[in-house]
Amino acid sequence: MPGPRNNAVVTLSKILNTDGGQAADFIPRDAVTGVWEMRPFANRVAEILAQHDGRLIAGILVVEIDRMPQLFRVHGQQALDQAMATLVKRLMPVCGANDLICRFAQTQFAIFLPGLDHAGKALFAASAIANSMVEPIIVEGQQLFVSAKIGVAVSPNDATDGPSLIRNACVALEQAVKSGTANYLHFTRAMRDDLKERLDLEDELRAAIRDNQLVLHYQPKVAIQGGEPVGGEALLRWRHPVRGMVPPGVFIPTAEETGLIVPIGEWVLRNAIKQIREWLDAGLPPIQIAVNVSERQFRWGHLPALIDVLLAESGIPPHLLQLEITETILPEDLEGALQQMRWIADRGVALALDDFGTGYSSLSYLRELPLDCLKVDRKFVMDMERDQSTRHIVEAIVAMAQAMDLKVVAEGIETPAQWEILKRLGVEEGQGYLFARPMPADGFAEFIRHAAKPV
Repeated sequence: MPGPRNNAVVTLSKILNTDGGQAADFIPRDAVTGVWEMRPFANRVAEILAQHDGRLIAGILVVEIDRMPQLFRVHGQQALDQAMATLVKRLMPVCGANDLICRFAQTQFAIFLPGLDHAGKALFAASAIANSMVEPIIVEGQQLFVSAKIGVAVSPNDATDGPSLIRNACVALEQAVKSGTANYLHFTRAMRDDLKERLDLEDELRAAIRDNQLVLHYQPKVAIQGGEPVGGEALLRWRHPVRGMVPPGVFIPTAEETGLIVPIGEWVLRNAIKQIREWLDAGLPPIQIAVNVSERQFRWGHLPALIDVLLAESGIPPHLLQLEITETILPEDLEGALQQMRWIADRGVALALDDFGTGYSSLSYLRELPLDCLKVDRKFVMDMERDQSTRHIVEAIVAMAQAMDLKVVAEGIETPAQWEILKRLGVEEGQGYLFARPMPADGFAEFIRHAAKPV
């Protein structure tokens, strides 16, 4: 079996002072790769650690191979199996005689390194494995470049029993994948605490959806020239029974990560439209309400159909609903995004591009989007008082929007000086603490009624 090329990889057999090669005793093996199956591997790890009463310095490496899900979707199971069988041959030359390799999952391997001199050797091993993935593999006659993310846990410091050691290596792997940059990470207690906190938050968030703990607040939008209210934005809050009012910055990342953002997004849309209907029935002047749509909710694919149903149920004029999307949804599938946006716009629902200037917008496709307005990100508004170049950027955005017949809305207006600059630049609408903070639905209704009274 060929070894690593150009001495780029330090072999595990050298690190561990062993002869190399996999243990030859009879074991249940994975039919595709020929290495240990997961259950007997886990049992053997537990046995070895138990024999040494938790005093053995031994490492577990859980190795995730990237790009395998995409390979499966394009070429199927046979190609995935071929790739994993090829990659295990990369692992063999860098493993010692006493090391155990297992097919841990469809796209994962686990390696047990017993009898280390010190914990650092497990990290050397992880580095060697990561380097062994540098060269491309051949699958279906084509080159495929892959890389590995590796979680490392070492007994006795990280755990003294097999199940806990494997679990902690998996925790470290998750953090390595989440980091986006680290090829391998060594388990820490902080990783486990962070994971537990996220799991607890996910459970509490599921309960929040079930128990109606979510609530919408509304922040008024005003005309920049006169200051009178012209619309509002629905903003999600979580009324937690113990923590109190939880801001979205705390729980939205977890909702995005777990997919809960889709049912939460549907709840927001449904309740915002319901609230518009209630305000109209109560005699409030018709006013447009903006609702944020997450990238994941947009890619869900059923948003247009949901809007159709909700508009039909409520009977509100479609133009009273505005959907705010961010630039991040556009580059990956521009044609699909355009199709959905055109469908929504054809129904009469307004569309705004949120946080404009912070993402990937290109004028070449911006002109194709059926937008009604651009929302200038709050960072530009905050910086333009003291930075002339930022004012020039906002001025350019306004000029471009006017040329494209788009309205410009400024976010995060907090000072009279910012307001005056936006007036001079010709921005049509704005929102921020200078005018009003987000407020419950009844407070928003009172704000609109008060503004509508003759002076």
